[in-house]
Amino acid sequence: MVKPALGGSSVGMSLVRDEAALASALEQAWATDPSPVLVEEYVSGLPVTVGLLQLPDGVLVFPPLATEVHDGEFYDVASKLDADARGTISVALADLPAQVLDQLTQHATTLWDGLGCRRAARIDFMVTDSGTVYALEVNTAPGMSRESNFVTGAALCELDHTDVVRAFLHEALTRPAYDVPLRIPVLTAATSGRKNSA
Repeated sequence: MVKPALGGSSVGMSLVRDEAALASALEQAWATDPSPVLVEEYVSGLPVTVGLLQLPDGVLVFPPLATEVHDGEFYDVASKLDADARGTISVALADLPAQVLDQLTQHATTLWDGLGCRRAARIDFMVTDSGTVYALEVNTAPGMSRESNFVTGAALCELDHTDVVRAFLHEALTRPAYDVPLRIPVLTAATSGRKNSA
């Protein structure tokens, strides 16, 4: 798998099956984001995601959600955003053995704690047919559309979209002040142009 180091929704990501396709996959990733590109071994299996949300009384870990891709080689940007509403994916509670579900929750919590996450995260995994769990990435700014995997996971915990937004606001308003000054952004003509075109 070739993907940009930054960004989301699998934009600029490619599944490379032979050496001849590697150069174009790298170019596509760099065109999306000029920072270093990730090149990882492709792991076949079931894509599973676990959301975590910081609440006033602790961190809530959502039940693992499985994504089934009906049309496509992998969970790519077209499948994720489904702009044509083709229904190319389905998302549901992961139907996996209890010990695998426990591993997913434990790994998600370990990554949250180890990376010092706050507010919210969605951690993506791949579960192979043999039940081996691979952590793929930690999304510290998970998608927040009403149909997103993060909001879907929250709904399984009886939290609606408004509840999630309130939790975000509560965390932001009660977070301790930073102990070092934040860098002041430098606005350039390119930045101003993007702002005006939005």
